[in-house]
Amino acid sequence: MGFEAILPKEYSQKEWKMKPFLEGFPTERISNSLENVLYLYSRIAKGHAKSTNNAPKNYKIKEVYLVGSGARENRVDSDLDFLLVAPRLDEVSSNFLKSDISNFLFCDRPKQEAVDVFINREEVHPGRESFNLTDFYMELLKKYNKKLR
Repeated sequence: MGFEAILPKEYSQKEWKMKPFLEGFPTERISNSLENVLYLYSRIAKGHAKSTNNAPKNYKIKEVYLVGSGARENRVDSDLDFLLVAPRLDEVSSNFLKSDISNFLFCDRPKQEAVDVFINREEVHPGRESFNLTDFYMELLKKYNKKLR
């Protein structure tokens, strides 16, 4: 079952018709979906940290990657799979956040609209093809990491 939320960036048919990359640079499809992921992540993480007596700074994201077929094949007809690297995050919190975010952005959505998120302490499959987005979105990461204070 999917949920709806008011998100900071529109993610609509315009973006769904875009490839993830154009001439080696992320398109609006990645930019808008990543901002929505980080928005949800920071809000859910802050609440989860409070309810579990965990320090919000443990949820800070150090790196972000596009993984899966979007990174491998730059396909329009694929979902987007993001890997958020949060080095100080425990596995229970990681699983909770992944599940919660999936309810908003992945569940019950057509393939092109779906955004899936993986949250780990490190890049767990460095041999698999992925695209490191960190340098492109450092300001966005800073913006949402500030909310985890």
